[in-house]
Amino acid sequence: MLNSKNCWPVFVLGALGLAILMWVHYQRMVVLQEETRSSAQESLDKAGFTFARADTLDERLMISGFSVDEATAKAACSTVVDAVKDRASLPGVFAKIDCRGISYPGSEVVRSPLPTKPDVAVTPGTPTATPSQQAEVNCQSRLTEAGKTGTIRFEKGSSPLLGGQEVLDRVAVVAKECSSFNIEIGGHTDTGGAADLNQRLSERRANTVRDFLISKGVPASQVTAKGYGETQPLVNDFPNGNGDIRGQPDSPLREQNRRIEFKITESN
Repeated sequence: MLNSKNCWPVFVLGALGLAILMWVHYQRMVVLQEETRSSAQESLDKAGFTFARADTLDERLMISGFSVDEATAKAACSTVVDAVKDRASLPGVFAKIDCRGISYPGSEVVRSPLPTKPDVAVTPGTPTATPSQQAEVNCQSRLTEAGKTGTIRFEKGSSPLLGGQEVLDRVAVVAKECSSFNIEIGGHTDTGGAADLNQRLSERRANTVRDFLISKGVPASQVTAKGYGETQPLVNDFPNGNGDIRGQPDSPLREQNRRIEFKITESN
């Protein structure tokens, strides 16, 4: 019979073998997770959702970024689910695909490693976008990216263009290639000055952009102009609570809120 002294080598070898198996399993899980994350990022990039980033956190595939609106955020999430659902269901890969890190204007989501919206679970048979929906999402993404290639500038307190014509040239190209969709040109101002003046200013600037796009061959029936004034700020442009004080210097925060946005509204 083996005494306790003779059993020690057996116990040590058994523990060592178990540790090796656990290490091999862990390494394989890491490789599978990275392959899945890479596949998710590739699907986002190919679909035109270049604003979104795929990362890993424990057993979750995390999707984050800043989307132009809620519909585009959901479409990006659906694209990932469809691309990796078979791989993600493998044991030890990802228990869930979490899109809570995608924020958009008006959402309450704060871009951070720990998002705050409900989980998006990986479930078989997740509905995918129709060709028409995918075309709309792609056109929206292209319009958004074209609008970010430079700065559209206007005369202070007025609507004539001072710069950004090359940006609008790119937007016009996309608009003409996406001719089956109507496009809203949204004008936004900072929160300085009177709200009614900002409303009218945003409307005039949106119409200036519309006229420019029409001059570049975009059908007038395809584009509409809408002013939002100061009602949809991206950031608090008076974080110190000082308000709009005469002679106060401009700031990058106020510049972020002064913008033109391009949004697909419907098929024409």
